[in-house]
Amino acid sequence: MADICPICEAEGAPRVYSCEAQLFWVVADPAMADRFADIDLRQCRDCGHVFHSDLPAATIAEIYRRQALTNRPVSAAMSRRYDTLVDLLGRERLVGRRILEVGGGTGSLALLLAGLGSDVTVVEPNEALPELLAEVPTDAGGEIRLINAFFGPDTLDETFDGVICRQVVEHIADIRPFVRALGAAVKPGGFVYVEVPTLEYIAEAGAYMDIHVQHLHYLDAAARERLLADAGLTVVATHRIMDGHDIGVLAVPDAAGPRPSAGASHTRIDRVPARRDTHRARLEALPFDPERTGVYAATSQGVTFYALFPPERAPRAFIDDNPDNIGRYAYGRGGPVKIQPRHRALLAGLDDIFIGAYHHEAAIVEKLTDDGYRGRLWSVDPRRPTIERLS
Repeated sequence: MADICPICEAEGAPRVYSCEAQLFWVVADPAMADRFADIDLRQCRDCGHVFHSDLPAATIAEIYRRQALTNRPVSAAMSRRYDTLVDLLGRERLVGRRILEVGGGTGSLALLLAGLGSDVTVVEPNEALPELLAEVPTDAGGEIRLINAFFGPDTLDETFDGVICRQVVEHIADIRPFVRALGAAVKPGGFVYVEVPTLEYIAEAGAYMDIHVQHLHYLDAAARERLLADAGLTVVATHRIMDGHDIGVLAVPDAAGPRPSAGASHTRIDRVPARRDTHRARLEALPFDPERTGVYAATSQGVTFYALFPPERAPRAFIDDNPDNIGRYAYGRGGPVKIQPRHRALLAGLDDIFIGAYHHEAAIVEKLTDDGYRGRLWSVDPRRPTIERLS
């Protein structure tokens, strides 16, 4: 049932936020640009966990088999996240070790780890990954083994020196068995690294564009601690990512095994609908020509922001730096829009650009300035009072 908490199993969780959203961020076939779903966020009265559990399992499976891969590093900031991760884990935990990566995305981290000398097993259901991993040699010492499937309690019958799971846990409907399986996959003396978006950031910023169909859980510190304790894991280090938008958690197996956690969440998301309403009203008031307007970045944030535009005012240009998205389509109620790379001819035909990937706003502004763009640039950063003009 949609109102049963996936963490503590209490019933009767009330609705705290609802909207309609695109099922996919990006599609290859424009005929699929009519796929929408209802988001129905609920918050547990007992433990405070915020979740959306009304998406059919078959739909979830379809999303992750067909969705374009999204975590290819396209900026210096994204590449630095890998460097920070290696520093946090320590090379002694990686070099010559057997590492399990759950949710490999484009395979970029697996390739980096293999280059350091790790033997990496990647479990990832997206059907595009085998080809991407085959394109790049891994002759620097380590090896990569790909299991093209969903990860769960029965996926593997072996253990590893380390388990890395980045930006995956929040997507999993049966979250407790999934995190337990992560804990069961690590050897005594090994580590588990989990990286997730934080509910605290969404609540404080009113970041409605970080709430979308593909995220089923919104985890604050209490929910994270409860899940890891239930899996027999003890947190030994954390680090904030992108001003607290995400958090990386390093945990180790607890010799005592799974233990109860009394922590309860008290994070409220009242600012989220308020900020969404503010942005929608601002878009209705701004004078722009949809044919000469673009959205920069076909990310979850950019596509969710695009959903605010009414069909008759939806921008007709979508710009992205991820080569995996080029030639595919973003979509909203105004229909599909072909995603294009940034180039001068395209920019010359635009008077307004809304920067959807707001965390990379400074880097995007710099790229557009270097390319000679002289039109208006708009920030949709939810930490600002409203949509604001940058230039």
